[in-house]
This record gives sequence, structure tokens and C-alpha cells, in this order.
Amino acid sequence: MMLAGWSCRKDVEIFRPYDISVAEISLALQQVPAAQTQSVLVLNNREADTLFVTAGGVRIFLNHLDQLFSNASGVVVPCSTCPDFRLEVIEIQSKGDLIARNTGTVTTENRVLESDGILHLKATCNGQELQLTQGNLLRIQIPGTLPLIANQLFSNTSGTMDVFTGWSGANQPVTASEWQVSGTPPFQLGYQLLVPTLRWVCAGRMLEEPNSSYCVELPLGFSDQNTQVYMVFENMQSVVPLKYQAADFRFCAPFVPQGFPVQVVTVSKLGNQFWLGSKEDETGGANTLTLQPQKMSEQQVIDFIKNL
Repeated sequence: MMLAGWSCRKDVEIFRPYDISVAEISLALQQVPAAQTQSVLVLNNREADTLFVTAGGVRIFLNHLDQLFSNASGVVVPCSTCPDFRLEVIEIQSKGDLIARNTGTVTTENRVLESDGILHLKATCNGQELQLTQGNLLRIQIPGTLPLIANQLFSNTSGTMDVFTGWSGANQPVTASEWQVSGTPPFQLGYQLLVPTLRWVCAGRMLEEPNSSYCVELPLGFSDQNTQVYMVFENMQSVVPLKYQAADFRFCAPFVPQGFPVQVVTVSKLGNQFWLGSKEDETGGANTLTLQPQKMSEQQVIDFIKNL
């Protein structure tokens, strides 16, 4: 899959070995998350405490609104003087959502965690992004199911929606909680978080099992320029993006917990053609998996990722 191109100089030929299409893959995968994974609260010059309940049942307690938020310079922005305050909340509801949002469950040290609730929070006033005022904590309740496994809060404030740089421990506890709801049963189990920062937050736990490296080999022509590779753990909310190693043409993760059934998934686009690879494995065995992607339509790829 060697592609040749020409520079402005007629006597210089430039060889580009791979199609550059990862941005097109990310754009296509934006069709994966359901509409109800995103909720927006709009307030106009509001001072009173407010409880925001998202479409997915997440409860966000906006108390002391005139002191809760500040701008990038640290200056407090009172909500009572803001004619257009918005809180945008994205809920990660599936492993397919993790892939579509270009995130995962890996720390900045490449250690794997299990998630039981991930949110992205963005607050703005008249379009200007806000942060929590220093010293303030935002109280959030996230629905969960038994067994409740999360015991630690993780966050990421340096990445964007397009570039995720990994999770960091937030030094805040995650506690089991229960609250009343309308319907049957009349209560909801879940977690209570006290969040010190906005953007990405996660209720989860570290996977402490012994670990080893894990790599995936694809045919020649598949690289980080046109391919995304993920390890999807079975029966748990854990997804590990594998990074490309140009020296040996493999996608690898340095620290993968051993003894877990996983599904390795690759999404590629070469020219106008999508390719999808999928293979089941168990971590801790052979350190390298060989996988042969197959031609798929864009819709087939989207449907597959939705059902992970």
C-alpha cells in the first residue's frame, strides 16, 4: 500500500507509505453514541441552588452558584449575573462510547483501571469555559449496579474531546450511595463523588493483577496513520487503546493485567474503504496477536462498535 505523490519541485518525488485517515475514522465513530448520552442545562441569571438530573439519571448538585465557578484567570463568575450559563454533560454508557469518544480506561502511567461511571463536564458563561473555583467540590451521584466496584475518583483536565491523555488519581473518595427516584423500585443505587475539577471524571478501581506487555500485528500498510486498535475487556468497563510502534510495525500496550478474556478490535480506513478486525484472546498468554482485518462498510463498523 505504497502511495506516491509529487512535491512542487518536478524533480523530487515524495513517497507516502500509508493513507492518513485517522481523523476520518474518528468522524465516522461520532455516530456511535446515542443522543441521550449528552445532556445540557441552561440557566439564566440564576442564584438559587439547582439539581440537574441528566437523561441517564446522573444527579449534579449546583449549590452556592455565585461562588461555584470561575474563569481561566481564577476570577469568580457569579451565575446570577450570567445570562447564558450552560453545563454540558456527556455520559459514557458503553465500551463502544469509550472508543467513539477516543478515550479509554488507562492512566497516565499506562496502568489499566475498571470504570463504573465516566462523565465529561463542561461549564460555560456566554460561551467562555469555566472551572470550579479553587476549594470548591461539585457533588455528583452516578447510578450503578451491584456489585459496586469503584473505590477511587480519577480525572483528566489536560486532554480535550479529541485528545485524551490518560487518567490520574484525584485523591477523592468514591462512596456507595442510594437515593429516591420515581418508579419501581423507588430508589437508585450508585456512587457519590465530590469532584474538584471539571472535564473528564471517572469512578473506578485499579486492576492490580500481575501484568505484561501485549502487542497486535496487522498486515503491512496498517499503521497509526489509518488505524485505531483497542483491547476491549469482556464483562467489565475497561478499554485499552494500543499505541503504534513504528520500529517493529506493531500496536502495543506496556502493562496489561493477566488472565482476562478480551476482544481485540481494529478500525481502519484505507482510501475510501473501511476495514474492521476482531479477535478474542486471553491476556497473559502469547504477547503478540496476529490479526487480519476485513473489508466492511462504514455502517457495519458503526453497528459493530455500538454493540461492544
